[in-house]
Amino acid sequence: MLIAANSAVVSAAIELTEVAPQNTVLSSKQRQLLVEQLQKNNSLRVIVELKTNINSLASVAQSDDGAAADGSATASQSTLQAIANAQANLHSSLQQSGAVLKHNFTHLPMVVYEIDLGALSVLEKSSLVKSIQVDEIRQPSLLQSTDIIGTEEAYAIGATGAGQTLAVLDSGVESDHPFLAGKVVSEACFSTNRSSGFSASVCPSGSNDEIGEGAAKACDFSGCYHGTHVAGIAAGQNENLHGVAKDADIIAIQVFSKILDSNYCSGSPPCLGAYDSDVIQGLERVYALRNTYSIPSVNLSLGSGGYLSHEACDSANSSYASAVSKLNDAGIAVVIASGNNGYSNKISAPGCVSHAISVGATTDNDGVAWFTNKADFLTLLAPGTSIQSSVPGGTYSSAQGTSMAAPHVAGAFAALASLENTPDKTQILSALLNTAKAIDSGSLTFGRIALGAAAENLMPEPEIDQQLSIRISVDNAEEMYFNGVLLGGSDNWKSSKLYNVNVTQKNNVLAVKAMDVDGLAALIAELELEGQAFYSDENWKVSTEFVDGWQQTEFDDSQWQAASTYGYYGVWPWYKNVKWWPSTSQAQWLWSDERYDDNTVYFRYHIKAADAPASEPVVINTANLAQGQVNEAYSATLFASGGSGSFTWTVVSGNLPSGLELNAQSGQLAGTPSTAGEFSFTVEAKDSAGAHAQQVLTLSIEPAAVTSEIATITISVDNFEDTYFNGVFLGSSTNWQYAKSYTVELVSGRNVLAVKAQDVDGVAALIAKIETEQGIIVSDSDWKISTQTSEGWNSQDFDDSTWGNATAYGAYGAQPWRWRVNRLNGANGANWIWSGDNDLDNLVYFRLVIERP
Repeated sequence: MLIAANSAVVSAAIELTEVAPQNTVLSSKQRQLLVEQLQKNNSLRVIVELKTNINSLASVAQSDDGAAADGSATASQSTLQAIANAQANLHSSLQQSGAVLKHNFTHLPMVVYEIDLGALSVLEKSSLVKSIQVDEIRQPSLLQSTDIIGTEEAYAIGATGAGQTLAVLDSGVESDHPFLAGKVVSEACFSTNRSSGFSASVCPSGSNDEIGEGAAKACDFSGCYHGTHVAGIAAGQNENLHGVAKDADIIAIQVFSKILDSNYCSGSPPCLGAYDSDVIQGLERVYALRNTYSIPSVNLSLGSGGYLSHEACDSANSSYASAVSKLNDAGIAVVIASGNNGYSNKISAPGCVSHAISVGATTDNDGVAWFTNKADFLTLLAPGTSIQSSVPGGTYSSAQGTSMAAPHVAGAFAALASLENTPDKTQILSALLNTAKAIDSGSLTFGRIALGAAAENLMPEPEIDQQLSIRISVDNAEEMYFNGVLLGGSDNWKSSKLYNVNVTQKNNVLAVKAMDVDGLAALIAELELEGQAFYSDENWKVSTEFVDGWQQTEFDDSQWQAASTYGYYGVWPWYKNVKWWPSTSQAQWLWSDERYDDNTVYFRYHIKAADAPASEPVVINTANLAQGQVNEAYSATLFASGGSGSFTWTVVSGNLPSGLELNAQSGQLAGTPSTAGEFSFTVEAKDSAGAHAQQVLTLSIEPAAVTSEIATITISVDNFEDTYFNGVFLGSSTNWQYAKSYTVELVSGRNVLAVKAQDVDGVAALIAKIETEQGIIVSDSDWKISTQTSEGWNSQDFDDSTWGNATAYGAYGAQPWRWRVNRLNGANGANWIWSGDNDLDNLVYFRLVIERP
């Protein structure tokens, strides 16, 4: 309920602009920005984080809605009650301040208020307040990339995402899309109606929040494809295409609003924007569902701003830091796009907060994408250019951005969480970091996820069931241990003793305590494991000092000496007097040294379980190599299967391109080629047993690329358009009086600007200028035009030779448009162009080809 401020509060508000409270929860810079915004707008939405005693309850309760460690639910109920009490106390203190409560969180000690300067003064002085953060608006962070990260290898060992449910907080998801059919298991919407008309909720009911089937339906204006595209990358699947976690389900949460402000939307409202408070409500919804679904990860492909460190980001975005930490503690990875500003030392919020997994984008050639925000605390990289995925309407389209990279990582968490040994978040992140492919970016190196390698890294050691036989004699007596377990003993060295044990682990230890009465404590032993023989020799360790735990497997014997060998079976003084001992044995008598005063000696011998025999022949799985380019870093990893599973790689004939080398252990072909051409060579993969296979490979190296050229496209269409460049959708506009601008990169060869123009009364007309480094190109009769749609009309390689030329109506300023297009002042001779001097063509397709060497 809105309560008018009394005169005392108004007075306090006036003083606020001059003197800051002594016990402020804001830094001077944060406070200055808040005051400036309040003076400009009179009111402001803020997220207030509260002080509670929740931390003192953490050691008792494992979760907000689960049982406490002692089996009761008292602590979890107390946690929720503490949050509710803090919220109520703050609300009571703000009754006379003019603050309007917008939302109370349940699991997070936060509230959302709309405040004025007077309310800010009260909040700053309150002992209940931990932090105050502006409820800002975040924007979306804008063929088969799954091949690059190795999904097929991961699927082969069970990392498909089956049984896992990942959360997508975005612009809604088209749940009945063929690529996503049956995958959306839970839906919610958190979107904001602002009374000032600044924004409107996109929830189907029109309310600020909605939970249930259909609640996360994709919105229907410019940019609303985003959430469906992101969901497809993370978990989509059909016969010909799949996302990363192809068998995972999806929690779809709509967190965007329809922003109606012309200035915010660059003159073309409506546009997408997500309030921080709505995003955090989405994160809280995921937390509340953590015991209903197995949720390994949540994806946020949005953000704004840029921060140099976790600390600076946490300070300015405390509510995000707390929410992400809450999910992190619950074992849910919060994966967030790093942003598309091209920063070299900053990451956008909220991806920059502590415990968030920030993700930058790579190109198809495994370089860091030019638009990616990066800093030394960026977590991972993933493919983010030309990513094909689902879009509303049951169709597919490609897009680029860190928005596209982040769901690769969120999907990777879901895929790896589905492995049979159910690794947790920490184990998965460690595997992704440890197996990531190193990508250099100037002075920094980042890791691009390698899902197949990460899945193998997480696989447990195979179960072992092998038999070990031990024949031993000790002069005079022994105690025998295997992996810390006493097997038995003997006090008659002339009768060797036979032990048979079951080996169930990879690394094993045989430990023997040898005892004699006259100092010659000596041992002779022969072992057999899966047909492989081992003998007593200098590889055994020895000590004359007793140390507690000496017989245990994990005991550190690195400081023990190597045993001294006295001689093979038959040597004096034992001769061949040991019963049941083979006369041809290669075993030697061992002791601590060539002296006679060691009555008690401790021996240890490490035994590694035999590798299982290869069930399949060695096969090289790599048949084709991606082409490279002169002076561009190249990397490809060769794969083989069968054999022992560990291979040594060599080039046995032919020559590699100059500048490339083949790593013998990893099979990685890497370097920077210096010569163009087509190179054929034969590689061999050999396992540890000598089994091998060969494969002829061909690698094409293209000439050096021409330096890229940046172009700016400024365009207006009466009434509205969809704009594509080289087949990639750039955006749309529904207001011809505001020209839209796009920045693109011209490639060597053919570049195509394609525009679908629509009008309601027939004059589907276009005006544009393209500013390049080689000059300005304007709309004129050189543009191609068609009034008939054709499949692929907007792609680079579409043949438009049968299309006619556009008709020039008149230069900028001609009637009926005159000079009413904002941002096209100084149009450099651009003409309004259309299909003909008539009013019958409501829908027209334009194409312009720009050639570059």
